[in-house]
Amino acid sequence: MLSPELSWFAVLQSRNLGRRVPNQGKPPVLPPSRKVLYHVVHVPWQSPDDVKELLWRRHAYNNAVISLREVFRQEIRQAEAAGRGLEAMKEEEDAEFNRLIAENDRINREKAKARDIREQTEWKNTQREILSEIEEALQKQQKMAIEASEEVRAAISRSSNFVDKTNLEAKIIEALENPTVYDFAIDRQGNKYYDPKPVKYQEGVPTRQKGRLFDRTLGVTQKTAGEEDEGEKVATKVPFIDAVVCGRSWGNSSIPA
Repeated sequence: MLSPELSWFAVLQSRNLGRRVPNQGKPPVLPPSRKVLYHVVHVPWQSPDDVKELLWRRHAYNNAVISLREVFRQEIRQAEAAGRGLEAMKEEEDAEFNRLIAENDRINREKAKARDIREQTEWKNTQREILSEIEEALQKQQKMAIEASEEVRAAISRSSNFVDKTNLEAKIIEALENPTVYDFAIDRQGNKYYDPKPVKYQEGVPTRQKGRLFDRTLGVTQKTAGEEDEGEKVATKVPFIDAVVCGRSWGNSSIPA
């Protein structure tokens, strides 16, 4: 097994196998060229007026700093003479810091109390809203249960007329004996005019159909085989309107005189 140094060297060698060898530069044993060796950078001289101005500004700044330091030293000496030296200033600063900390603690306690009161109020309001929502949901469920019970009772009451195996024959005979007509005409005012009840048993020779079976013109008497035997049945006269019968519409229908 290779040592860590040999393994690292092998990794470096494997990484550098595909790299091109750089071009040969200048050997380090050779001295620098004359261009580099004898190249001297000459800084341009500043104007004497600028030098004097900068020197005067430097002296003015240093004098101001020295004056401020002397003023601070005099203030410290006066404070020490009056019993308010550095120790007294530190004590005052500590006392002020403690006072500010106590004031901050008092404000934090007041805000904590106000926050507790606000949270309790919000929690009570939330409880009230939740209870109201629960009550509304219960009332809604109760209402739905009542409606479902009524629907079930209505279905049970209607089930007496349902067709089942026991009354199938009777229902078939009843439907054959009492046919129902769903065709009707409707005018522009929305009034419906139903066709007369059809006759189940045709007696005699039926009349030849001259037009479409379900064509109707409002205001014109319609006859059937049974009505021919009973007599002509006069229909109620209605004003001239357009009729729609069995999904068809007829416009400009004329009523015979």
